[in-house]
Amino acid sequence: MSAALNELLAPILRRYSNVSAEAVDLVAEHTTLRELARTHALAEAGVVDGNEYFILQGVLHRTMMGQEGQPITSAFHVEGTVITPHFARTRQGRSLFTIEALTPSLVAAVPVAEFDRLRYSTPDMQAFGMRVVERELMESIHRSTAFRERSAADRLLALRNEFPGLENKVPHACIASFLGITTVSFSRLRGELARSI
Repeated sequence: MSAALNELLAPILRRYSNVSAEAVDLVAEHTTLRELARTHALAEAGVVDGNEYFILQGVLHRTMMGQEGQPITSAFHVEGTVITPHFARTRQGRSLFTIEALTPSLVAAVPVAEFDRLRYSTPDMQAFGMRVVERELMESIHRSTAFRERSAADRLLALRNEFPGLENKVPHACIASFLGITTVSFSRLRGELARSI
């Protein structure tokens, strides 16, 4: 189990920074696995959440409630990546968002206290933490400025470039929500793009 877990964790950690085998071992020692069926929540808005998460398999999305009480997709989290760091997605230990599985998923969870201890005591993990924060900041700026200023067609093309095949894996309503358009408009847009190829 431990060797298999290390094999799953290592590529995720090394996607962000050059993490040693010893550092991967330390993370694996404090990891528990969570299997999620489709539509099951990994974290719920307003509920205490004390973990950092690594997606080993599957696709999840982050949602927040819109003004009309409907969930709005604000991010997708895919296999082989880290979910937004704990400090940026919680307030006073409670989740700011709901994070829900869109496909059957397997997630590695590490208690944030243990992860912080590793980060502060291990140079490899300190560098990893900095790279994750840098990437999260870049993506946030991109989505809040350039991404939102584009046309719906350009936003969809950018999404396809970032997450190839996502449209074949998750409900189209979630993608439409992320793009800021209705499901009907999304369907129409897909048809228009298909005809223009």
